[in-house]
Amino acid sequence: MSTISAGTSSGTALVSTGNTDGTLQLQVNGTTPSVTLAANGSIGVGSTPGYGTSGQVLTSAGTGSAPSWTTPAGGFSAMSVSTASGTFTIPSGKTVLKITVVGGGGGATIGNFTGGTGGGTSSVASGTQTISTISATGGAVSAIYPGGAGGVGSGGDINFYGSAGQTGSPSGVLAGNGGASFLGGGGKGAQGSAIGANQNGSNGNVYGGGGGGGVNDGLGAGGGGAGGASIKYLTGLTPGNTLTVTIGAGGTGASSGGVTGGAGAAGVVIFEY
Repeated sequence: MSTISAGTSSGTALVSTGNTDGTLQLQVNGTTPSVTLAANGSIGVGSTPGYGTSGQVLTSAGTGSAPSWTTPAGGFSAMSVSTASGTFTIPSGKTVLKITVVGGGGGATIGNFTGGTGGGTSSVASGTQTISTISATGGAVSAIYPGGAGGVGSGGDINFYGSAGQTGSPSGVLAGNGGASFLGGGGKGAQGSAIGANQNGSNGNVYGGGGGGGVNDGLGAGGGGAGGASIKYLTGLTPGNTLTVTIGAGGTGASSGGVTGGAGAAGVVIFEY
């Protein structure tokens, strides 16, 4: 078997070892690198050898152009869940993201007392990566009897309303359940045992779920509305760039005389890549 000495080339300069570390290179016209095999086994393509990044594959450009390293278009393999406001850094080698945004759930009142607050808006907006904002408003706080309205998503490929909270009973000692978000149910409404009974509503127990209404003096309050939701598929992103994440807080429940309405659950942002 013939060999090529390190640091030399063939008479036609079709093959060159490039240098004494053992690099092997196929050349065009005696001078222009085409394919480079480094001593560690990595493969470079093109006149200025490109070695790609971890996870990329070599993709043909047909008969007229050189191949190139590209990120395969396969399914998502990882997920990051943001439950606090901050930034998200696009992972190395990733140029596409699926983003799910859920707003905070609304709080609930108690039977004869208004109060409490609605849920906050969750969003993903530009950081060092420029995008159109994706957001989801929070659910509304309930009234004394009617349930709170659900929030709504915007800026996504598909946008969802959160479910409204259930209506409470002015005489049946049953409070309304909190609205269900895109991810699941809200808090359970209180069930008083008799007229005059007092009982707290349950907090939303799923991201974006509304709080359950409380019973006070035998009056059942409505449940808080659930946060809206939005899903967006982003392409053409630059790894290492950042996105700005805002998580909507869950609304607070009303409180009086030791009785409380359920609080809404905070929102969430889910990144899949």
